[in-house]
Amino acid sequence: MEHAGEYETRLAPSHMYHVERQVYNQGILHEQLHMKDKTSRSLHQKIAHALRCSSKKAKSVLYSFFPILTWLPQYPVKEYLMGDLISGISTGVMQLPQGLAYASLAAVPPVFGLYSSFYPVFLYTFFGTSRHISIGTFAVISLMIGGVAVREAPDELFEVMGTNSTNGTDARDAMRVKVAVAVTLLSGIIQSLIAVFSNITKTNMATLVVGLICIVLLLSGKEINDRFKKRLVVPIPLEIIVVVIGTGVSAGMNLAKTYDVDIVGNIPSGLIRPQIPDIGLITVVFVDAIAIALVGFSMTISMAKIFALKHGYTVDGNQELIALGICNSTGSFFQTFAITCSMSRSLVQEGTGGKTQIAGTLSSIMVFLVIIAIGYLFAPLPQTVLAAIVMVNLKGMFKQFGDIVHFWRTSKIELAIWIVAFLASVFLGLDYGLLTSITFAVITIVYRTQSPQYRILGPIHNSDIYCDVELYEEVKECPGIKIFQANAPLYFANSELFTSALKRKTGVDPRKILAAKKKAQKRHAKELKRLDEQQKKAVLKMTNDVDHSMKHEVMQDEVSLNGKFSAEATPQDSSPEELEHFVIPGSNVHSIILDFSPVNFVDSVGAKALQSIIKEYEEIGISIYITACNGSVMDNLSGLRFFEKASLRDLFFPSVHDAVLTSQLKGFSSTYL
Repeated sequence: MEHAGEYETRLAPSHMYHVERQVYNQGILHEQLHMKDKTSRSLHQKIAHALRCSSKKAKSVLYSFFPILTWLPQYPVKEYLMGDLISGISTGVMQLPQGLAYASLAAVPPVFGLYSSFYPVFLYTFFGTSRHISIGTFAVISLMIGGVAVREAPDELFEVMGTNSTNGTDARDAMRVKVAVAVTLLSGIIQSLIAVFSNITKTNMATLVVGLICIVLLLSGKEINDRFKKRLVVPIPLEIIVVVIGTGVSAGMNLAKTYDVDIVGNIPSGLIRPQIPDIGLITVVFVDAIAIALVGFSMTISMAKIFALKHGYTVDGNQELIALGICNSTGSFFQTFAITCSMSRSLVQEGTGGKTQIAGTLSSIMVFLVIIAIGYLFAPLPQTVLAAIVMVNLKGMFKQFGDIVHFWRTSKIELAIWIVAFLASVFLGLDYGLLTSITFAVITIVYRTQSPQYRILGPIHNSDIYCDVELYEEVKECPGIKIFQANAPLYFANSELFTSALKRKTGVDPRKILAAKKKAQKRHAKELKRLDEQQKKAVLKMTNDVDHSMKHEVMQDEVSLNGKFSAEATPQDSSPEELEHFVIPGSNVHSIILDFSPVNFVDSVGAKALQSIIKEYEEIGISIYITACNGSVMDNLSGLRFFEKASLRDLFFPSVHDAVLTSQLKGFSSTYL
């Protein structure tokens, strides 16, 4: 309420403005305003300009390609170094266990997760523009890569696995089909449960216990970090603690031999030599690579923009794409898998005081030291520890099911996109799920443009502000004027909907009016013809009647009959003069104003629809005015030769109020002149 009082003070009734100016339309503006001369360069000049080299241009290209050159020379060591150091160490201790864990999701040995946490992260320092995101392994990307790896190199190629399947039967009628489907669903669930519980005796209890303990420790640690994050200088690195403890316990108790616990195994020390990737597989994984590239870039740029907005700097989306491309393509020669921004590590890097990309460099150096010096120490690490890390880090993703309630309250369309994306990813896989969800999202965009909101506007009393008459009781329509607004572009997909909505909302349909007018004209013509025939019969009767004694009565009949003709020949609503201005009873509309302020483009079909609207309403004596078109819409119409008739410019106005004043003048003239 304090803010309400503040705004009431600002917008006191005494704060008014008065403008006295000429009523403008586009024809007048076109005469008074002169376009600036733009010298267009020839193709040869454009090529020469693009290829021209200068020290300034070379420096600009170099700085844009290597953003590190713009900020590293000005790096404030005293202010930023300590924050970057703490942040780099904190992020590094997360990079190590997550790299090992996400390698299993990518279906590759753990050491390749370490490679993926070093090479691309180090390269991003030179090419990236975001100061706070943490590049490296990420669960979703790792899952997508693992899906491709398992598909192209399945276990069946290396060991024989037994499978069994069930066969269904066809039902003879709809009821039996329903019963069969219900039985099939239940039997499938039962079979799955039987499979799980039949193998539950094969569960390695030591592995289960270690995994559960790690999950409890990690969840407890995350809860402590979240609850006391304001008091903690740096978050408690529970992941690296769990890895160290798990490795120590496994080595001390010899879990691999004593309890048959699966461990990470040999981790070769040192870096491997670069190798050229297998080019022959490119055609096989082409579609998957597109999906992974899109998901990776969308994650990176979204997080980068969030942090840039929070800390007041800008990120270059194109350069981020280049940076990711260089990190992944270069890293592939060193046996890394695709990387992107990690949300959890980015939050830690930003929350622990990271200021620049130096923090990412320091975290990659920590991984580098592990690779070349102490990587072999993690050989006894139980794989169940890595599985626990993956499961706990996916906790945030499971929380996104709460978005269903939010979208249900705010946007049913976004809820539909969420559900389709989820179901498609579950049943079709991440690659085809992504394609399906993007396609569905595009369909919803088309649906929204085909189903915009249509409004009839009216003025706020004594102002030039126009609002929806259906929303506010104080807003009334201008007499004789309909102001129509559609919040969508006018193009091939919705031009017919626009026209039909215009007729429905204004209550004026030119075709119905013309049809009614023609029907009235035909009825009038038939009436005249019938009356003419009756008059001829009466005249013939007069000439054949020679009885002078009845002459007086015949004359009286003639007068009476002529009186009948006059009464029938001039009905109140069918005179030729009134038929020329025939309108639907109760309609006094003389002008319709189309508010184009929400319209951002018009295509050729939309322009033709607009021309048709103007022509149809002209035929029934109603003027169409178009208002508030932005520059791009006017350029669209000019390019489509909409203004070949110069008079059409007079139908366009810079504001709704200009058109209303012109319409009121027209209504006044037609009433009193």
